[in-house]
Amino acid sequence: MTNVAAELLEAGLITEVAPENRGTQLGRPTTRLQLTPAEHFVLAVQIGAGVLQVGVVDLTSHVVGSELTDFALPATPEAVMGLAVVMLRRVMGSAGVGMHQVVGLGVGAAGLVDQEQRINLNSQNLGWADVAMADYFERELGVDVLVDHNVRAMAAGEAQYGVGRGLESLVFVYVRTGIGAGLILGGREYRGGTHGAAEIGHMRVEPQGRECNCGGIGCFETVLSDRVIPARMVEEGLLVKLPEPNDRTWPAALVAAVQRDEPRAIALRDEIVQYTASSLLNIINLLNPQVIVLGGLLHDLAPIILDDLRSSIPPQVLPRLRDSIRIEPASFGTEAGMIGAATVALDRFVFGEHVLQTTR
Repeated sequence: MTNVAAELLEAGLITEVAPENRGTQLGRPTTRLQLTPAEHFVLAVQIGAGVLQVGVVDLTSHVVGSELTDFALPATPEAVMGLAVVMLRRVMGSAGVGMHQVVGLGVGAAGLVDQEQRINLNSQNLGWADVAMADYFERELGVDVLVDHNVRAMAAGEAQYGVGRGLESLVFVYVRTGIGAGLILGGREYRGGTHGAAEIGHMRVEPQGRECNCGGIGCFETVLSDRVIPARMVEEGLLVKLPEPNDRTWPAALVAAVQRDEPRAIALRDEIVQYTASSLLNIINLLNPQVIVLGGLLHDLAPIILDDLRSSIPPQVLPRLRDSIRIEPASFGTEAGMIGAATVALDRFVFGEHVLQTTR
């Protein structure tokens, strides 16, 4: 048995399993090990623009308890993080999990995140800057904390447990109030030189388009988001009024209208496909990922956009790359952010070296 395995056994994170019946085979039987999911857990927090989700996740990534709520913007970081702490304690109580069983906490936050400094550097949609998230949660909960960009964490979740499992490269594209992407390249998260990789929401798709809240003109976010599309649906008579902030039921109305062959709905669907395909095409030609995963609004609209995306993109890329293109809906739906936050926590505090330093 290796020293690493011995230390994990001592920490209670793995247990020995009875060896298989080897018949008359000679030699010392191999020691079989397995995780102890019912004994230790990680906490997960996903902070989006006006939406907060927390969860308790075991060592096999199974969610044992979660809670989701909306919050009105503008909101201070302290108010939102304080609410997350209250929600975590409530979920832990319901799940029967004590703090002594918690190995670490993963936070997925919207905006630019410096993982090493553990700071949310800037979030346009939240209106936050230089928020020391890890310090806050460590002070309130007394547990080690890792902070990551929420969509990068979602990409990690898909790479570890979803459609990207076993692959070396993956791009996770997420659309809600804003648009972001998470990159897995060479089996590792790619963050960029200053933590701003894959901010595809601010790629220009309409040179004469509207002004974005970043100050740019015609950004991807100005033509596709859960603010823009409902407004277009109201204009086209597909919705009676704008939905409430963070209402997740309206995409079903667009899906149903397209499936009824309503011309205005089909035209709007085609527009969404056009802008999305243009952005994905740039990603494919630049990075040649093995799979592109669609999350958030794109996941919700997958029944009416996925086939068109799969058919419209390949003719525009190099012939040798066409057959290798995979575009898939996200595996975890509304839990993508929470699973992602749990994944980066598991990687750091359980499967990485850190656990050997903190659980002795």
